[in-house]
Amino acid sequence: MGIPGLWPLVESTAQVMSFADLCVIEGFIQQTRSTGTIIIGVDAGLWMAQSQSVFHKPQHSQMGQNPELRVLFYKLGALNQVGCQALFVFDGPERPSVKRNKQVKAKPHWLVKEFTQLIELFGFHHHTAPGEADAELAYLNRFGHIDAILSDDSDVTLFGGGRIIRRFNRDEITVYTAVALETGMGLTQGGLLLIALFSGGDYNPGGIIGCGIKTAYALARCGFGDALLASCRNDSVEDLRHFLVEWRKQVRTELRTNSRGYLTTKQPRLASLIPDSFPNVKTLKLYACPVTSWSPGFAIPPAATWVVQMPDVQGLAAFCTQKFGWSAVDLRNKYRRIVFPGAFLRRLTLASSFCTPKH
Repeated sequence: MGIPGLWPLVESTAQVMSFADLCVIEGFIQQTRSTGTIIIGVDAGLWMAQSQSVFHKPQHSQMGQNPELRVLFYKLGALNQVGCQALFVFDGPERPSVKRNKQVKAKPHWLVKEFTQLIELFGFHHHTAPGEADAELAYLNRFGHIDAILSDDSDVTLFGGGRIIRRFNRDEITVYTAVALETGMGLTQGGLLLIALFSGGDYNPGGIIGCGIKTAYALARCGFGDALLASCRNDSVEDLRHFLVEWRKQVRTELRTNSRGYLTTKQPRLASLIPDSFPNVKTLKLYACPVTSWSPGFAIPPAATWVVQMPDVQGLAAFCTQKFGWSAVDLRNKYRRIVFPGAFLRRLTLASSFCTPKH
């Protein structure tokens, strides 16, 4: 979920475009990666949750074989049709145990095994993060291993994702970038951190009582978030605690005086509601220093293996026959609409980059 209300706040920075055009222009024409396409990172857990939310339990028995898995087939098919390469990232064992005041299930999702099979059959790749998938995706994007993140979770921006794709509707997508957020709204990663802390996020759903997202954004524009992020990353825990004492004083003073003019009005009452324990250092670390493959003790992901591959058309047909009960006629129709157009684009991609097809 991320920060409630963030997407509407930053909507003015968004760019609407064709997904296929993005893949063809950057991947095939500009040869950004010299592979003929671009790599899109996807939060696998979010897709599995979305596939379940489509069906209400009372109607579940009337939806045919494996309806959730079937939704994932169609979502993969849509991604296949735009001509991109995709990397699906799954949550790992080191993700935070509590989110939104709810215990996170440690047991792997029941769809994982078959979903990873489908991912591979479509010629895409998957990777399990040490911690949260959205943090891993942000770091993969930051270090250039993927070109964009397909997600509705605004935490990918907070974790430092550079380009986020939302609202994948047929071929139309809405794209947000860190550059546009900073140049268009003066909103940096530190500013996003401050907004999450004050208005509420996954690790602190309550935020500061009485602080809405617009007030949090005004404080972010004052630079308080940038200073906080820098201290959290560079200082020892003891030095961070000392820093927070003065930092709280400055934030309270700004709320009382509005000396920089970003607030719509002075807010002395809100200043008095900021406790001396704010922000919680553990919560701050979860946002600013998430567990990823770049954290001490973990291996850097094998990005060199995420090459362009052809879909396994025979294996995919066998899978769909077994899991969905589709007939030869069903398969022919779905392949014509969903599988073959993407396979053709993939073949062109392989030819343009002098790659050898896997299948």
